[in-house]
Amino acid sequence: PAKRGLFIKVRPDASLQQREALISGLRNFIPSNELLVSNTKQLVTSTDTAISLLNLFFDMVSLIVFVLCFFALFVSFTSNVNENAWEFGVLRALGLRISQLIRVYVYEALALVLSSMLLGVLIGNLVSATLTLQTDLFTEFRFSFHFPWGLFFLVFSMSVLVAFFGSYLPSRNLRSKKIA
Repeated sequence: PAKRGLFIKVRPDASLQQREALISGLRNFIPSNELLVSNTKQLVTSTDTAISLLNLFFDMVSLIVFVLCFFALFVSFTSNVNENAWEFGVLRALGLRISQLIRVYVYEALALVLSSMLLGVLIGNLVSATLTLQTDLFTEFRFSFHFPWGLFFLVFSMSVLVAFFGSYLPSRNLRSKKIA
């Protein structure tokens, strides 16, 4: 019966030139168009490079999105501060200090961002695991799920920073407002 594949293990310390010489020798020894000779170490290296570039792309897109989100949140909280000027006066008349009012707005922004982050991670992982399981079912691979921890911590820290500064900077204008 015809053979499907032949795997040749090369010493780990073999140089690139030695590997290329082996591949060339195999191609010369078996002159057939049906022969496929590949260097798995080179494939793994090129795949790792592609994954690194893709992760860098995702990181850059995340940073651009956070800049846009910061300005959207900043405009939203500026509008919120201006619309709720009467409420600020009432809360100040009840005895709240300006720093406490600013803290309330920062806590509100953090609560919104952190709850959105939690829901996004849960729903994203559920959808991702479902799609991975479905793909693995058709390709007959073992289930393998890798969480992008680096991107997660980048997004988490940027979300907290955007929430803090996006709410703190507009609410600083409260310092100049009088109680009445």
